[in-house]
Amino acid sequence: MDNNHSIINSINNVRHLINNSILMLKDLDTALSKHGFQPLNGNAIGTETSKNINQSMVQYSTFFPQYMARPYALLEDINANKVNRIIFTNIQFFHGDYEEMRPTLINSVMILPEPVENIKSYIQNWWLKYTVFEDNSWEEILKNGELNEDIDEDEIRTIFWCRDLLSINGQKELLEEKEKLIQVFQIN
Repeated sequence: MDNNHSIINSINNVRHLINNSILMLKDLDTALSKHGFQPLNGNAIGTETSKNINQSMVQYSTFFPQYMARPYALLEDINANKVNRIIFTNIQFFHGDYEEMRPTLINSVMILPEPVENIKSYIQNWWLKYTVFEDNSWEEILKNGELNEDIDEDEIRTIFWCRDLLSINGQKELLEEKEKLIQVFQIN
């Protein structure tokens, strides 16, 4: 029975981690909306999923979401069809290339080389995950809230920072993340 109890506890812990992450994203939605930002995907959470019977535990698409993504833009820019920068938040639970990775909150500002008319169909949910883990090496990324910068082949400039997800201990710290997002959005 001890093994069954451990498995049940593990499953419940994962369920709580997912639920608390969703609540964190809802709180961030509310905080950013007070500054005129709107989530580009409405109520949808960007993830990678698969229902392939041949999937392995280490591939990028699994039943357990690898990440949850939420891109945001200013509502006035969306309405004008002239979005040239977005706020992009990602909660990364794991990555197939990194066995010892802790669940991580990644916040970023992406600056596009020119305004995009239909931003909702242009932005892909996997972009920030790709920038942090595949375009760069996770081992070389500055963590604990330190700024990183990447410019990809399409000249999209991404300024991002990473925090251990479990280090966020309440609303105050989440609001500090929101303030940092707004500052980076306005300065760069």
